[in-house]
Amino acid sequence: MKAIVKRIGHKGVFLKDIDFMENSGITVKTLYTGVCGTDREIANDMLPFIRAENGDELIIGHEAIGTVEDPGDSYLFKKGDLVVPMVRRPGKCQLCQIGHQDYCIDGDFVEAGIRGKNGFMRERFRENEKFLLKVEDKSIEEIGVLTEPTKNVMKIMETFRFLSSRIPWYCKDSTLSCKNLYIFGTGSEALLISFVFSTLGFNIFLVNRHPISDKIQSIIDSVGANFLDSSTQIYENKLSEYRPDVIIDAVGSSEILRKSVEKINNNGIIILFGTSGQLMEKNQDITGYIVDKNLTIAGSVDGSKENYREAIEFITSNKNRFPFRDLITGIGSPESIDKITKKDRDEIKYIIKW
Repeated sequence: MKAIVKRIGHKGVFLKDIDFMENSGITVKTLYTGVCGTDREIANDMLPFIRAENGDELIIGHEAIGTVEDPGDSYLFKKGDLVVPMVRRPGKCQLCQIGHQDYCIDGDFVEAGIRGKNGFMRERFRENEKFLLKVEDKSIEEIGVLTEPTKNVMKIMETFRFLSSRIPWYCKDSTLSCKNLYIFGTGSEALLISFVFSTLGFNIFLVNRHPISDKIQSIIDSVGANFLDSSTQIYENKLSEYRPDVIIDAVGSSEILRKSVEKINNNGIIILFGTSGQLMEKNQDITGYIVDKNLTIAGSVDGSKENYREAIEFITSNKNRFPFRDLITGIGSPESIDKITKKDRDEIKYIIKW
């Protein structure tokens, strides 16, 4: 069967004929796999922590949806079930052992398609039933490939709910309509964040350092959000007029974050999801702002099995409310290797059909 493979320490990926890597488990026929920034960083040899499961080759891909081809001895799944696999697998720490490998204490975990475990960019894979989630609504087969990135958003929402519980946060109308949320980024993850958080009633601003395509603008408009180009004076003006209460960084831009922290309202919340390898300059210390404004800052990565369930439920319940399908701007074949190494200009989410 075909698989997209990365040779550790070498730039690029390639298509290869392989046999099953797993000796047991439920056999899943892959339908779609998503391509994200992590996959491109792996393909371009930009992530230092990637590692193969065995040898020096790693099957990449961590966003996937497929159908059960052979359930084996599983009582939970049957042939034809639509399923989504989990990415991160537990290590030996106490949090991993209770299903919270997203909060792993010692880093002793593996991630499919990233570190220590072969991923899903292949025609078939075998999987332990406890790392599969069933998708009951088969009409979301295509957009269901967005489950993995959406589970990250559900984890961000979980983090927000926990942090906001320290003080009364809701407005007089019992919503968050008087609160301003700034999302840094306009990629698929940032747009998914806008979908989920719009349900709370926030005034939402998506921020990037350059103009966006008409397609992205139409998606932002559809959820009642606003776009701001951080390189313009308009952004500076809006930032002063509509001061942030919540900031979610989906790109890892310390420069934009620093400017926004100076404007954030007291008791604000900052959730960092994106990473870019940037470090804040030493002479741009924001500690004073954080302390004086009583800010809360948290990092968020991956998600639990419950976050996956929430993601499936959110996509299923809101498939007609939010333009999930518009996020998918390209569908290609496994042979289109160049689509993994570089991003097209107007791409939001590229997926591979197997």
